[in-house]
Amino acid sequence: MSTSRSRLALLVLVSMAILVSFVNILIGHQVFSFDGGMSYSPMTLSSIGLEDGINTLLYPPPPPRVTTHQATNNDENDDVVIINDGELLTRILLGQTPYPTNIGRIKYKPGILRLSHVSALRHCYVNTTIYAGHISPTPQSLVSLSTRYKLIYRNNPKSSSSTARHAMQDYFDGRDRRMKHDELEHRVRNLNYTMVSFVRDPLSRFYSSYDEAYFRMGPWMGSGPIVDDKPRIKRQYIDNKWQVDIYPYLYTNMTSIDDYRRYYCPSHILRQGRYLDCNSVPSIDDGELLSRFTNFVADYNGSHPFDVHLNLQVSNFIYPTGRPMPLTMIYNSNETEAGWMHIGRRVGVRDDIPMDGMTHGRKISRRFNVSDVSIGTKKKICRLMALDYCCLNIELPIECSNNYDADDDTDDGTIYCTMERRDETNMEYALTSMVIYPWLNTNNN
Repeated sequence: MSTSRSRLALLVLVSMAILVSFVNILIGHQVFSFDGGMSYSPMTLSSIGLEDGINTLLYPPPPPRVTTHQATNNDENDDVVIINDGELLTRILLGQTPYPTNIGRIKYKPGILRLSHVSALRHCYVNTTIYAGHISPTPQSLVSLSTRYKLIYRNNPKSSSSTARHAMQDYFDGRDRRMKHDELEHRVRNLNYTMVSFVRDPLSRFYSSYDEAYFRMGPWMGSGPIVDDKPRIKRQYIDNKWQVDIYPYLYTNMTSIDDYRRYYCPSHILRQGRYLDCNSVPSIDDGELLSRFTNFVADYNGSHPFDVHLNLQVSNFIYPTGRPMPLTMIYNSNETEAGWMHIGRRVGVRDDIPMDGMTHGRKISRRFNVSDVSIGTKKKICRLMALDYCCLNIELPIECSNNYDADDDTDDGTIYCTMERRDETNMEYALTSMVIYPWLNTNNN
């Protein structure tokens, strides 16, 4: 009798197991089957694990497969797919959704990740061979340091850096200094220092950077009243002049600073000797300076900037190895006051920072008319600045977006970022298992 009951119980258990397996197959088929134009049915990848957290925890979904409906514009001989769902990409990057099993790399538009500037930077992979001209090989960086408030500002030129250095001095008892990288790491990681910086839209910054670099590398820096009492600056110009000589049209018919001023500063201001006023009035450039700028952008491949102000912003946030610095926060320079108020609250300075009026930088009018820069030139600049757009997660300006139609024959490429698994053989200094970097099309960069 007991033997019969045992056999009956065993039969019931086996039957239940078969039934459960059959149900699971049906459920799995419903969730991940492909149906017509839908890549995932009935649940999209971005929602997996959000609506039913308990079931997802107990029975995690398999890695998503990308179908041909998503894998448009694939490159030949490479398992690449374009995905522009920012939420999905962010979950993949953070390891919250498994990486798709049947692709190698993902291409996506800059600025669509649901991440802050500093969070995106932590996932950045910088090829130090490609960007060697932007990366300082020295084991130290310019910072403003406040030991009183345990605060470090990392200098990023042409991104409210003058305002930031004044803010550090005026409100945080900060002082500029060259800090060795091992000391920087020690203060942030072991002494609980806060490290901050600011960034700027790369296209807008490039205009400002070019004007600054153009002035600093003009022939008036080799001799004349500007450098008569500045031998170090004069020597720096002489040592680096070869880098601008490859663009011979930049300083045609210019030997002195007065020659340069005549191109952009009204004559009545020059006659009165009010040279500083030239910085605050609209340029009178008749197109000559703009033409030189346009020719420079056309010839410049981005690998060897002739002045530090043309360096990419990301290069100011990494060590010579390409490894990101331990920044706590990166703010947008368009919201300088709000950024410094947030920093103040974080470190205990609450009442002294003003709501406005913190702009200490040199407000200088552009030497050429930015509004006349062609769409093709703007797109070329954005491609040159792709590392900043991708690794700082900054959205492209409308003129540089891949969907912008300006009927401009000079546009010859689109701008994408790349996401992939970290390659241990050549990405050893990347911090995370998933990395991002610019999509480098050799035809366009």
